[in-house]
Amino acid sequence: MKLTISRDTLLEQVNHVIGAIEKKHTKKILENIYISVKDNKLSFVGTDLEIELSSDVEIKADEEGATTTSAKKMLDICKALPSDCFILMETDENRLYLKGVRSRFELTTLPSEDYPLLDDIDFNNEITIPEKSLKELFDNTAFSMANQDVRYYLNGLYLEISGNIIKTVTTDGHRLAVSKYESDTAMSGSGSSLIIPRKGVLELSRLLDGTSELPLTLYLSDNHIRIQKNNIRFTSKLIDGKYPDYQAAIPVSSTYHIELDRLVFRDTLARVAILSNEKFRGIRLRFFEGVMTLHSTNPEKEMAEEEIDVNYAGEMLEIGFNVSYLLDAVNHLNSNTIVLHISNPDSSALLSAMDDESTKYVVMPIRL
Repeated sequence: MKLTISRDTLLEQVNHVIGAIEKKHTKKILENIYISVKDNKLSFVGTDLEIELSSDVEIKADEEGATTTSAKKMLDICKALPSDCFILMETDENRLYLKGVRSRFELTTLPSEDYPLLDDIDFNNEITIPEKSLKELFDNTAFSMANQDVRYYLNGLYLEISGNIIKTVTTDGHRLAVSKYESDTAMSGSGSSLIIPRKGVLELSRLLDGTSELPLTLYLSDNHIRIQKNNIRFTSKLIDGKYPDYQAAIPVSSTYHIELDRLVFRDTLARVAILSNEKFRGIRLRFFEGVMTLHSTNPEKEMAEEEIDVNYAGEMLEIGFNVSYLLDAVNHLNSNTIVLHISNPDSSALLSAMDDESTKYVVMPIRL
């Protein structure tokens, strides 16, 4: 392999795939980035065996070839070099050389044929959705995925296609997030459902553009999902498991529908949360005669309390929540007014926007 490339282009390509590569891995080659030149195309690949990111750029090369080298060192070198310089990349036996005008770096390599590439996948289904809508689905729900839960199927995002509706669902057992996108026409992959692992969800969300209305195609197989965006290709294995019946966790009806100014509620929650128990993050909400009182205490016997006016008429109702879960939900609702659906101290609360129920959040109560 032998070619000359600008530092900025090289850095951009490495940045596209670095998110899939682990800094430390028992298999040394999985700490490496795969680099190949063929048919005047320079390709970069990163993988952790669960997800794969690849990126390519057209280039005129002196010699074709392929190798793998430390992704972290490659990235650090690119960042450290001046932005306007050009780099000569050249391989020789088990070495990769990066040469600038007055700089020279020599990196060890591992054989490219040992790198686990995800190429031979039979994708039997595909779905097209505006890129902005897909990113919103992910961003609206990704925060409530479980992390390293023994119920491995919760460590990811459930994607469900039914008729002309795509839903994303996440839960960690204490809260639930559901968001849906409705198309004008039926989806070709109707009836499909899959679980994308946590890391794949986070990397894909970073890759997506929240302002682009251009259509994006999701390629699906029994075990993988793939998205091609310009010169970047994202592939992820799917979690093999049965997702719980999330519909059963969503309250069908509730006694009280309390309308709240989202920003006032958010800011009040944030203030009262300052003196909540750092471990359990408990906060008590008390409703009585048009007033909601937010109250928190901690083991140091400190206390915070604040009142806000609400449209509540009924007996006094007290219910406890993890304030972090409430704040997450409120921060992800895009509306001036939100509705808190609640029935009794033992029932889950449902939060949604006043004028849009495409995204819903369920938060289980806690005892204080």
